[in-house]
Amino acid sequence: MILKNAKIYSQGLIREGVLLINNGVIDQIKFNPEEKELVKLVKKNQDKKEIECHGKLILPGIIDIHSHLRDLGQSEKETFLTGTMAAAFSGITTVFNMPNTIPPAISSNQIKLWIKKAKPNIHVDVGLIAGFPKELDEDEIKNMIKLGIIGFKIYPLNALNNIDWLNSKNLQNILAISSKYQIPIFIHASYPLHEAEKEQIIKNFNQKQGTILEYHNNFNPVKAEKKYVKFVIEQYKEFIEVNHLKYKLYPLIHFCHISSIESYQEINKEQLSNKNLKISFEVTPHHLLLSNKIILNNENFGKVLPPLRNPEHHKFLFKELKEGNIKLIGTDHAPHTIEEKSLNYFDAPSGFPGFETYPLLILKKVFDYQLTLEKFVMVASEYPALLFNLEKKGFIKEKYDADLLIVDKVPEYSINPQNFKTKAKFSPYEKLSTNVQIWKVFLRGIEINTEECTPNGKIIKRMI
Repeated sequence: MILKNAKIYSQGLIREGVLLINNGVIDQIKFNPEEKELVKLVKKNQDKKEIECHGKLILPGIIDIHSHLRDLGQSEKETFLTGTMAAAFSGITTVFNMPNTIPPAISSNQIKLWIKKAKPNIHVDVGLIAGFPKELDEDEIKNMIKLGIIGFKIYPLNALNNIDWLNSKNLQNILAISSKYQIPIFIHASYPLHEAEKEQIIKNFNQKQGTILEYHNNFNPVKAEKKYVKFVIEQYKEFIEVNHLKYKLYPLIHFCHISSIESYQEINKEQLSNKNLKISFEVTPHHLLLSNKIILNNENFGKVLPPLRNPEHHKFLFKELKEGNIKLIGTDHAPHTIEEKSLNYFDAPSGFPGFETYPLLILKKVFDYQLTLEKFVMVASEYPALLFNLEKKGFIKEKYDADLLIVDKVPEYSINPQNFKTKAKFSPYEKLSTNVQIWKVFLRGIEINTEECTPNGKIIKRMI
């Protein structure tokens, strides 16, 4: 296949050119080709397909390192088929799937069931993140690692395996596992509040002091996120010091959905003091763009964990993104049914769909000159591919997978959740607009944002 008359983003530059794709990989890239070069490319084009791009922009496919594809015991919320179709139509060609499924993905048998269900039903490539098995059984951990999981996830307030993640001994044990097998630990950072604090917050809520989103922020405050971040980093540094570790055996820890100035600064301070620490973090689009002051017809549509914070937090985080200090974005795509989200605050689950709004809203910042394209491609594609060793992904280079999205700037239009491919037809962005068109999306050279496309995704496995 040939993509011609395109603007191609590669190696930090946008240049007019042509892509030749054969056998699912980028065979050749020619910038500003002469006629004789085009003739040679046509002769090498194995499937004889040619697509006229009309000057549209070709970017590497987006890699989303944090999503919840549900399925199995939660298929009413989402399935592998609907979730990955939503990703495919959004230009997201690789996603990582989290383990808080029903039943939770905390055993090799459950991982096998996951893989069996996913393989024939995924439109994009999927990496699986597991929970730790009960009692941290190392034989079972090895079995799970052999199945190719990307990493392990812990939830301090809602452990999937009844392990107390507030206990420093348990933290030391999983740091030892990460060190030994060089596998990342994904962390949902939150520390529990004292009961007296909870009671006072509930009392304020019952007295109608503040909105639901403000209450949710108070009930899951910034200080709780920061406290757990600090606790993990202290345990991390202690583990390295006590065991006299060399760099190659440092554990790998990744903080999911950092949402506050204080947590960001805590991590950034450590990264600046020792660049060898294997500590990373992501920020979600909603923690870059939204606050708990937004007005929604149903406030539960904006209920998410971590909560939407006060405005100063998303403004600060977006500034850090602009300056190149945030290197990873994860959507935390978390679909639920409208019925669940229509319950009262205490019964409505946290989370909302994120695949189909992420590129439309962050790329709008690029088209509106509020964020450079270079920064977008770094956080969306390049850095996640490098950090998680996703071979031949994240870049437009010869011999790399032809995972691509083609975008264009168009007149502004409103975001309509009823048009989403995900089962979750709601969004806290329902009143916003975008000027971004996702024109075509390719996974290994196959166009995947069409209704006729059959699932062509693969389960990707961790590469050391």
